[in-house]
Amino acid sequence: MIYVIIQFASIFFLIYYAEVSAFNSLSWVLILLSVVIGLKAVFDMKISNLNILPELKKEHNLVKSGIYSLIRHPMYTAVMLFCLALALSRFDAISLGVFAILCIDLYFKSKKEESYLLDRFQSYQEYRSKTSRFLPFL
Repeated sequence: MIYVIIQFASIFFLIYYAEVSAFNSLSWVLILLSVVIGLKAVFDMKISNLNILPELKKEHNLVKSGIYSLIRHPMYTAVMLFCLALALSRFDAISLGVFAILCIDLYFKSKKEESYLLDRFQSYQEYRSKTSRFLPFL
């Protein structure tokens, strides 16, 4: 639960603190990319799998197709891209610090989630070895 609290506190802070008038082309590209990745992830995973907690639902299905064939946590990627655009609008120690906290939080949240996935799905280890956590090809 602490991961979710830190995640949403960081997101809400960055939304509140952002300087929308300072958005440039890069900011809008990052936001558009985050929306596309986020929507694609929800579409590929099916809404029944969606869970803000790093826990698996009883009927959870392992999705390895679509955007999930490239990255294991596209929803987190979408959140990070969106928040990067927000942080860059101020580009100061506070916004970049909160963004760094968010990224660290999502990294540890994804590790926790992956431990559950490893326990539940035999094929997860192989899937994990063939995909990137947040960014394709890294």
